[in-house]
Amino acid sequence: MLKRFIVKNFLSYQEENILELTASDRDSNLNHFFEVDAIKILKTAVIYGANASGKSNLIKAIEFAQDIISNSLNGVATNKKYFRLNKEGFNTPSTFEFELEINGEIFSYGFSTLLTSKTITEEWLYIISSPTPEKIFERKNNDISLGEWLKNIEEVKNRLSVYSDDMKNQSHQLFLSEIGEKNLKLEGLSIIENIYNWFEKKLLVIYPTTKFGRIGSINEDKNLAQIFKTYLGEFDTGIIDIKSIEEDFETIFKRFPDKFKEEIEKDLNDTSEISIRVSSGLLYTIYKDNNNELKARELGLVHNHKINDAFSLKDESDGTIRLFDLIPLIARFSEDRTIIIDEFERSLHPNLTKKFFELFYEVENSKAQLIVTTHESTLLNLKERRRDEIWFVEKDKQGGSQLFSFNQFEKRFDNEIKDAYLSGRYGAIPVFKKLIEESDNGV
Repeated sequence: MLKRFIVKNFLSYQEENILELTASDRDSNLNHFFEVDAIKILKTAVIYGANASGKSNLIKAIEFAQDIISNSLNGVATNKKYFRLNKEGFNTPSTFEFELEINGEIFSYGFSTLLTSKTITEEWLYIISSPTPEKIFERKNNDISLGEWLKNIEEVKNRLSVYSDDMKNQSHQLFLSEIGEKNLKLEGLSIIENIYNWFEKKLLVIYPTTKFGRIGSINEDKNLAQIFKTYLGEFDTGIIDIKSIEEDFETIFKRFPDKFKEEIEKDLNDTSEISIRVSSGLLYTIYKDNNNELKARELGLVHNHKINDAFSLKDESDGTIRLFDLIPLIARFSEDRTIIIDEFERSLHPNLTKKFFELFYEVENSKAQLIVTTHESTLLNLKERRRDEIWFVEKDKQGGSQLFSFNQFEKRFDNEIKDAYLSGRYGAIPVFKKLIEESDNGV
């Protein structure tokens, strides 16, 4: 689980900003956090802010760090990703830090990088759940020092010493990635491998344009089909069944260039079928028949069993189309994933956003998390949401994004804050600044 995220000098975030997911002691919505050795970690966070305030940039910061871990600095675009409204941003390292709960322990992992030269300047991994933080490893430029945890295991110490020497010529590569990718299966290295695997397998970032690639296979995947049928009913879309409609491949794709067909042929060498969503919104599954000829199936949606007709996805509302990209996430609520969704409410009716959260909270004994950015004011409801789950982002006078929690306000300011948001003044710095000052002064 993600306990805390810290970012500095990335896109609109100039100063250090912290998204804190440690639950406060307030007794409300007790099923909204997971407790690990007396530490309560929130399952959800809802982030509000005006357009261009920095909500999406916070999500991009998390994904950017994830991409560097997966692909190294050489594998990501770093040009002008620093805070550009300060001339010092160019030569200032950008910092990303994650506090994570894994197997009952709390870890702090982070790194700093000079994006203009694609170099790692610092990197660290500590266990912080014990009274005294314990170093696993620490890095200054290309020099790596191991903590006692790793030094005490001779085989691990010797192996890591070799990799530490190798890293002296790899300023673009993280030490976490270097070890995690190798999957060495050595006693003592499971800590590093578990941290690496969290970024690779447990952290899922969804944008409004993110598409679920297997939709075309719904009718052939019975489990997947059942998930869609169940939740399309839960969301009251009117869809009661899903079927496949056989189409002629050459007719559908006759206007597409020959190179497109060649790419499909190439992709089908590695898999039995592929799903394609064309610009019209139609979804097709492309496969080869027994004669090795390309065939196509369209996803069909049934609204009435008495009428022998199926609708295309493009015939459905924007909200229903959006649900086809979000419903697969529901099946992952039990997988202990941290799911982050940017512009969560895009094309969704307020009742659907509310229902999505309700379904999330119904999953028991899960360490899953749901973090969203949104403008949807119906989620700003203190009966259904904890105060420490609600966050705001706004720009300061220098154009830098500032992230702050609803929880820092006294209760007597609740209505004023909601009114400020709902009246469209949530992007006006003086409104919140005044309330913060009054709250701090005990007015």
